[in-house]
Amino acid sequence: MTVMLAKSVSGGWNNTIYYKLLVDSFKDSDGDGLGDLIGATKQLSYIRAVGADAVILSPINAKSPDCDHPGTVGFTEIDQRYGDEDALKKLIEKSRKLDLKLLVSVDVRSISTLSEWFNLSAAKTLGYEDWVIWRDSPEDPTIDGVEWLWNNIRNSYSASINNETQLNLCSDGVTEAFRRAQCVWLHRGFAGLVLSPDFTINHECGVKFVQKMATNALSCTRAANNEKPITLADTAFEIETAAMYYGDRVNIISNALTGPVRTSPSLAVALHTELVYCPQDMTPTWRTSSSDSRVASRYGSEFVDAINIISLFLPGATIIQQGDELGAADTLLEWATANKCWPTLAAPFAAPFPWDDSPTAGFTSGESWLPLAPNYRYANAKIEFANEHFGVVRAVAALRKSPAFGPHYEIKRIEDALVILRWGAIGSLLVVSNLGHRNSEIQLSKISGLPNEMTAAVSSGGSSSSTGVNINMNKLLKLVPGETILMAGPPRQCGGPGPVDKIANKLSEGWQKINKYFTV
Repeated sequence: MTVMLAKSVSGGWNNTIYYKLLVDSFKDSDGDGLGDLIGATKQLSYIRAVGADAVILSPINAKSPDCDHPGTVGFTEIDQRYGDEDALKKLIEKSRKLDLKLLVSVDVRSISTLSEWFNLSAAKTLGYEDWVIWRDSPEDPTIDGVEWLWNNIRNSYSASINNETQLNLCSDGVTEAFRRAQCVWLHRGFAGLVLSPDFTINHECGVKFVQKMATNALSCTRAANNEKPITLADTAFEIETAAMYYGDRVNIISNALTGPVRTSPSLAVALHTELVYCPQDMTPTWRTSSSDSRVASRYGSEFVDAINIISLFLPGATIIQQGDELGAADTLLEWATANKCWPTLAAPFAAPFPWDDSPTAGFTSGESWLPLAPNYRYANAKIEFANEHFGVVRAVAALRKSPAFGPHYEIKRIEDALVILRWGAIGSLLVVSNLGHRNSEIQLSKISGLPNEMTAAVSSGGSSSSTGVNINMNKLLKLVPGETILMAGPPRQCGGPGPVDKIANKLSEGWQKINKYFTV
């Protein structure tokens, strides 16, 4: 059995519940089929009802209107297809009234060939020469998926991925430009930025870039007398590499729950690994889904509650992907762009948000930019607001803020079940989840210090243990695939840190001191 203890972590962001809002697909206010800022503002109270503390907006900065030359053309300007400065101001004002903090996503890796930055670099304008990755001859095209495109003005090859030119994050000029852009967003009223800094050509430059951005964010907010900001690194790297992004007020978004379907043993190992790589007094930011696939499509509808409960119960912050609280599925891209060029690339996970079961799901009065998810008629906000998946998320979100949510945790596997225990507060909380595809019987008495009986506080849809049912810890607990129960009970008998834990903590601190001498 592996025990991991979480100390009290500094700062107010470590236990935040974020809601990832895809502006393109949340709510369309003008009938053009694309979500916008006005629509997001009108429906912002829904996110508060979910139980979120903060909203992460998808990128809303200016993108190329020409799909033959995709990518960003401006990092501070608002893309007019989403709205204008006035629309953004109203969104920020509404978020403050609802006590929701706002973050904005910025992909710092690429630009459009139509952008000013690209043209200045291609022309070798003083100070811009190295803003884009240029080569005199094309390198191996298989490296990191990079394609090398010839430019007649520069007489050189530029690095391109998905037809978007790759910025050089090793360039001091690029870093300074993004630092200025970041200040613009923070001065508008945003509480932080979510950066996509994976610079596959030189990872160290990406790490230094993030660290400089975090330092600059603090300077920007001090100048504007704003609250201390947060910087989140949205990375696709494995944790061994991704952990290098951790730093002062920099957290990384974990992909432990977003990858291929995992069994309980596999997921337990993945969660432990993420936590082991965290610096002292920090925890990961978990997320339910990424831009690859949603929970309902990846695991199946019977596992939606399981993943949502686990993500909210783990130590650290959580990002709920828009629609995961409803069990919304990926869409089928039978058609996508129609006759228009949209600011965001069509992707299955970006299905329009299902507000109701009407023909357009309440998302738009026109034709939506992407097809609706195939399950939207029974997985939508109108139907689920009071029950099922939505109710589970809201209940666990409320429990996170209760005095029973202790600082200490233990993660283990028993049979086919993943078990997570939280203790050290006024009581103890236990999550048991069957992530297998067969019925399982769990002997919970294998966990030391548990009371003889606990009460089901939250359970997945269809569970035989409904809210309020008492569960005997000395009897076998039978779970069907996907069944997940969150139980509450008296304090754990072995309580907080004992002598063994104190020794382990001292050893951990000692290793951290030694390790700094081996860090380049």
